[in-house]
Amino acid sequence: MRTKVALIGGVDALCVAPPSAATPVRRIDVHVHLVGGPQKAFGEAVRACLARMDDFEITKAVVMRPPQAPPGFFDSPDFASELRRHGDRFAFLGGGGTLNPMLHAHRNADKVTRDVEREFVAMANRLLDQGAAGFGEIAVLHLSLVDRHPFEEVSSTHPLLLALAAVADQRNVVIDLHMDPVTAADTMGTPVALNVPPNPPTLAGNIDGFERLLAAAPGARIVWAHGGSDFTGNFTPTLVTRLMDSHSNLFMSLRPIPPQAAIANPMRFHNLILTPAGIAPDWLALFHKHADRFVMGSDCFLSRLPWTLMLRQQCSAAAIRVG
Repeated sequence: MRTKVALIGGVDALCVAPPSAATPVRRIDVHVHLVGGPQKAFGEAVRACLARMDDFEITKAVVMRPPQAPPGFFDSPDFASELRRHGDRFAFLGGGGTLNPMLHAHRNADKVTRDVEREFVAMANRLLDQGAAGFGEIAVLHLSLVDRHPFEEVSSTHPLLLALAAVADQRNVVIDLHMDPVTAADTMGTPVALNVPPNPPTLAGNIDGFERLLAAAPGARIVWAHGGSDFTGNFTPTLVTRLMDSHSNLFMSLRPIPPQAAIANPMRFHNLILTPAGIAPDWLALFHKHADRFVMGSDCFLSRLPWTLMLRQQCSAAAIRVG
């Protein structure tokens, strides 16, 4: 029997369903970025996105702003109206251009005042009231991989992050979280394949704090982004299994790197899901154990034509079949 790992019903229900002749496979990409350019040409970007979705038979996409773009440039209210023109083909998350910059502007947790927290929570609720199905993309640790790709880091128990999880808990929504894992109790050296700077020479441990975040808001569904794209060597199936065993509100979107792309890339990838022989056995065991916790997120960037950037190999794997 084949099992499809997909997101059914927008971001409101994470589930696994066996395909049948009466139930066609629904390919739903839960992590797509629209970039409208300086003119904010989101209508053109949405049309480009629909064309690529049709190419790869993707039924629905969950759109969000990337966390690393300049603050104040755009967020979900700027593209929501364009998405709504296309019925149920899209859902969207908010906060990548508002909440995430505010979180990192107050990186020093000791200086977060009650007024700052109230403003942050009000902004989060306003995004949900405007139709966002959750928050994203929010960065705890975002490594700089290439030129003009910034480094971002806050504590995984930052008070604003805890406040956001509380809102997600109260309102039963998701947080799409970018967190390159660091399992060290204190710090680890930055992998030699990554540039220092902009990355610092050491990275702070974030898993213990991440568990406290998950435990603090059990009704907040945390979707850990980019499973299978590991640059620290810590994003192991063993770690994910332990965390999912302990925290029923932890989910994961997968961004599997094709083996040939990993070999050709100058950066070093660890813990790949896909191998020349198929899905790695340890990942496959994890998918079977927690089959209702995984979705696919291509991390495609789609802009106004003609400069559409798309990770074609990842988007073509918008549904994973195991078994």
